[in-house]
Amino acid sequence: MERAIDHKVQDYRMMVFGEVVKLAWAGKLKHEADELPEKILKGHIQDEKERRIVENHIRISMGLDPLTGDAYHRLEEDVDSAMNQDRIKAPLVSVIEDVCETCRRHPGNETAAERENCPREYLDCTEEAHRCIGCGRCIGDCPLGAISDKIEFLPVVKLLKEQQAPVFAAIAPAYVGQFGRGVTPGKIRNALKRLGFTDMVEVAVFADILTVKEAYEFDHMVRTEEDYLITSCCCPVWVGMIQKNYKEIAEHVSPSVSPMIASGRVLKALNPTARVVFIGPCIAKKAEAKIPELEGAIDYVLTFRELKEIFAVLEIDLETLDEENREEASFAGRVYARTGGVSKAVERSVERVLKRNIPFKSISFEGTGECKAGLEKLIKGEIKANFIEGMGCTGGCVGGPRAVVSIEEGKKAVDVYSLQTQMETPFDNDNVLQLITRLGIKRWEALEIDEEEHVRGLLSRRLGEGNYLQ
Repeated sequence: MERAIDHKVQDYRMMVFGEVVKLAWAGKLKHEADELPEKILKGHIQDEKERRIVENHIRISMGLDPLTGDAYHRLEEDVDSAMNQDRIKAPLVSVIEDVCETCRRHPGNETAAERENCPREYLDCTEEAHRCIGCGRCIGDCPLGAISDKIEFLPVVKLLKEQQAPVFAAIAPAYVGQFGRGVTPGKIRNALKRLGFTDMVEVAVFADILTVKEAYEFDHMVRTEEDYLITSCCCPVWVGMIQKNYKEIAEHVSPSVSPMIASGRVLKALNPTARVVFIGPCIAKKAEAKIPELEGAIDYVLTFRELKEIFAVLEIDLETLDEENREEASFAGRVYARTGGVSKAVERSVERVLKRNIPFKSISFEGTGECKAGLEKLIKGEIKANFIEGMGCTGGCVGGPRAVVSIEEGKKAVDVYSLQTQMETPFDNDNVLQLITRLGIKRWEALEIDEEEHVRGLLSRRLGEGNYLQ
């Protein structure tokens, strides 16, 4: 469950973002940006330091770095830079130095014990040699809100307003139940189209495609009782943890991209001029989209919380909208949103099409602590499973730091939605068959052996030597 202090900080953050959205959508941000601090603080600005703190929150909401040191320029001067960003620049998680100076943990203000507990000291995203794995824990742990992830909406406003190319919203499987109990997938699709998106596509359908690939990868890599496959689907925190700290087992990691990356690559292969905006509960996805070997698949990343604020500010009442329902994904793709979902999806697919002497034995880890402990046991040979799944957040994606509802509510919504379809595996899903046919894939097995060069490019990646999350 979300802590009260984090809830308060995020409410403030979304309030600032909401003011930016209103002005940007109305085309007034450049002319009224400099007045925003007064509006946000209702005219009660104590001093220039307080104004600077608010201005830096505004900059982060615009996808820009906060100012540091003696640097100064007006917010009005930043708007054009924010609107015209082809790519939100690293670091994606920023620290507002002026807020840190008010904290008792700041040098000169703190005891040694207090400074050791500072989330910035442990997960400092401003340092080249940081230990960040993108989980977002440091953001939630900072009681003053000094640490925050940049919001990537301003350049999306420009795309939606100009309508020079199709813009697709690729939404994560965890989205069901996040925007209200009466809000169906069809209503969310309608709402996104009202914003100007060409269409909404469920990333769960690309999870279906990756499920087939993972099933054949499992069959290819697990030939003895000692073999095992570590899934790389879904979670960049999990993959980043392995690459940074457990390189000795990296050879067991599946070469598949995540469903997010697959969605962008496939949509752009079928629509070469398209732009793709991923929407999910995860901060780490903002970093994953910018990894050099994956870059270009996803143009921008928004979170569920950010999208909810956008709908509210622009007065889009989802519950009153007409339905635009269509069934895109199977049970397998939909259940990716929760811990154990990938394992369950791949297991059912293996059982459906493969005859094996070695049974499928899976184990799932959730939360960074449990993931680390599980990997340690795996290296020591204390785990007998042959399909290893990890989710950096407790509960899986439904427990992401930018989810709107509780983990329990998210799990329940995903389970209900997963069971609503008659399509149990990707092999039952005509949408998947049509997609891979349009991509020129002649048979299911090609998803594993990569006999087509473009199939390799769309669905596979290589773990590089550098940091997975920069």
